[in-house]
Amino acid sequence: MNIHMNQLEQKYFSLFSKLERVKKDNEAAHILQDRIYRKFIKDICNNEFASLKDVEKMAIDIKTKVVKYDKARWYA
Repeated sequence: MNIHMNQLEQKYFSLFSKLERVKKDNEAAHILQDRIYRKFIKDICNNEFASLKDVEKMAIDIKTKVVKYDKARWYA
């Protein structure tokens, strides 16, 4: 089942916005990051992306909007 890319992008960008708001709270940010990573993996496995190009675009967005906050954090 493919969701139209704009709808899928909106869901991710909503999560990215939430992450931006909680980025100073390490625990909340970490939980949200994990949620985004899991969603991305599930969406790939469930063929939610229309094309490999869409997967690549979202991966780049995740790298620039989510992974950048992984630096200088300590997780238990």
